[in-house]
Amino acid sequence: MNQQPALTDRATLTRHRRRAMSDALFLHAALADEVDERLREINRTFTDVAIVTGHPAFWQNRFPDAMVVEDAETLALETQSRDLVIHAMALHWANDPVGQLVQCRRALRPDGLLLAGCFGGQTLQEE
Repeated sequence: MNQQPALTDRATLTRHRRRAMSDALFLHAALADEVDERLREINRTFTDVAIVTGHPAFWQNRFPDAMVVEDAETLALETQSRDLVIHAMALHWANDPVGQLVQCRRALRPDGLLLAGCFGGQTLQEE
């Protein structure tokens, strides 16, 4: 069986993430604000929150009660263990983004919510 080549060099990605300064995380800050706003609009309290991200310190500071999960190929999420999963700006680095979404879905309880923040629309369109 032929294995697809990796799309992301994880060692290089880790090196770049370590270099990122707090002010370089402005997109994460904007996403965290958007998540806060969306959660306020939902008439429900989430108690078992997991956040999938490559910047754990930032997200742990914003959501101190959440479990922060590394955006590895296999996510450290147990089946039907969460009522909210936030995939925070990491899908574009995944070698298998659909597989990551499937793993998040499996981690959700039947009435759970997945919020995935990622680049979209015409983000990569050439001028």
